[in-house]
Amino acid sequence: MKCVKSLMLCCLLTGSLIAHAQLGLGKIDEIDAVRKRKLIVMIEEPNEKVLKKIAKRPSRGSVEDYKADLNTFNENLKAVVEKFWPYNKTGIEYKTFDEIRTLSKSGSKEYAVLVCVSAEASSSRAGYNFANGLYWVKDIKDDFEDREDDMFSVMAINVIEDFSGSFVYYVPLFDVFPTKSSLVYGIKGIEAYFNRRIAVKKNGSKVRDEREKAEEEMERRAPTIAKKTLIIREEWLDKDLTKESLRKYYPYQIQVCNREFMDSVVMAQDGKYAYGVVLPYILSTSSTNSVVYFQYVIDGADSQPICLIRPSTGSMMLASRFTTGKRNFTPKILEKIVDQVKRKK
Repeated sequence: MKCVKSLMLCCLLTGSLIAHAQLGLGKIDEIDAVRKRKLIVMIEEPNEKVLKKIAKRPSRGSVEDYKADLNTFNENLKAVVEKFWPYNKTGIEYKTFDEIRTLSKSGSKEYAVLVCVSAEASSSRAGYNFANGLYWVKDIKDDFEDREDDMFSVMAINVIEDFSGSFVYYVPLFDVFPTKSSLVYGIKGIEAYFNRRIAVKKNGSKVRDEREKAEEEMERRAPTIAKKTLIIREEWLDKDLTKESLRKYYPYQIQVCNREFMDSVVMAQDGKYAYGVVLPYILSTSSTNSVVYFQYVIDGADSQPICLIRPSTGSMMLASRFTTGKRNFTPKILEKIVDQVKRKK
């Protein structure tokens, strides 16, 4: 299956949108432009090369399933953008990759462009290689629930005139085929980053200072988790965690849920809940890219992180050669969440 996945991603990467981008290096004038401009959102359409692969090997899924999933994604993306996009909502347009690429060549400087694309760790440079759209196989949730493959999806924002260049900013998502909850996380992440960059310019502070403020705010809010019901999707439970054993490690309200329930909580911004997610990041050195997994607890009220569990310092130091961090929620991770709720270091 690994070679099949690599083949299909290579098809998507042909003529890729961008070979490499730096996380969080958006220029302030580009950020200002994104906030003021009309928005184009990239929607998915069937990829011809993927369709041919499916036709040759039906075990990868059916054309009907593929098209249905793309339609569902497009509907979810529209619902999320129209509710949560924090900037100019006048005349939001939805276009395909080819339509946006054509417009970008016209010389227009009227639009910002929001995209969701699949990515993989680059084998030749720091960071990701990005596709033109989203990766898909049959039962994608089952294929990726244990994160055995170094494949990701990101939400990215750019200005139309630099559509094929470096993104203004991008946010790794916690689902390979994005759900509503991961799409909301992406938009909220873009907004939070823009706010930090604007604060740096306005206050004359340093980026590091703003990051420290964000961490302090997360630490301040962590105790509120005890008053909420923590929900975790079933596919993110470690084999040592069952619905029955959760309370051995977590003394507050906790509930195992499916994707649809988490989406409903996030779309409603329901403050009765907090939700746990597993987020993969690429840790780059001059010669290698490694995958690091973090567990976040996010407040259902505003989709802001209020607890973060990092891998140990030792495992992070070895990350230049290994994947590090847990792909799921383990008993130890639940205990660390409790420690943060109780403000134990």
